[in-house]
Amino acid sequence: MKDLSIAIFVSFSLISLCLYMHFAVLRNASRIRSGIEKSTRRPVLLVMAMIFLTHLTEIILFAATFWIMVDAGLGSLSGAHASTAADYFYFSIGSYTTLGIGDIAPEGPVRIVAGVEALTGLLLIAWSASFTYLLMERIWTSDED
Repeated sequence: MKDLSIAIFVSFSLISLCLYMHFAVLRNASRIRSGIEKSTRRPVLLVMAMIFLTHLTEIILFAATFWIMVDAGLGSLSGAHASTAADYFYFSIGSYTTLGIGDIAPEGPVRIVAGVEALTGLLLIAWSASFTYLLMERIWTSDED
């Protein structure tokens, strides 16, 4: 029960951190876009790079958490892996994007965090996509004026 409580606490902490980080980046991206003349498209590339790096940072954050949890005995990863940083990163990408290839599987309390990562990734990817859509819609609308 204690291990489950730790996994739930870790999950909520990661969700909070990722939501805050994502909000801050999208807020700054919005400010960057609004501070530049409307016909400029270069800010879109900057915003997309910011969003990509934010997703990458969130994936790395979850991967580091998996590594720490497994090292602390709060579950394990089974399957085709050698417990390297690259394996944890690979597993985290699969979880975050909800790809879930299945060649590496979580066991024990770390499963809770993996499931929460999938839900978090789905939410944040959708948020990024809708933000990007609205950004592009503003640019295209201003080009028509």
